[in-house]
Amino acid sequence: MQDVARQAVREYVENHSRAELLDRVLDEELPRYAEALERLGQ
Repeated sequence: MQDVARQAVREYVENHSRAELLDRVLDEELPRYAEALERLGQ
């Protein structure tokens, strides 16, 4: 039971850490490349 709890906590931390990192990178980098991304979308 303890191993199951450890694994669940580990997965939770890994998933939320990655999501926060991705959100931060997107917030910082998307504006920089907005014009290029807009052109690619046309």
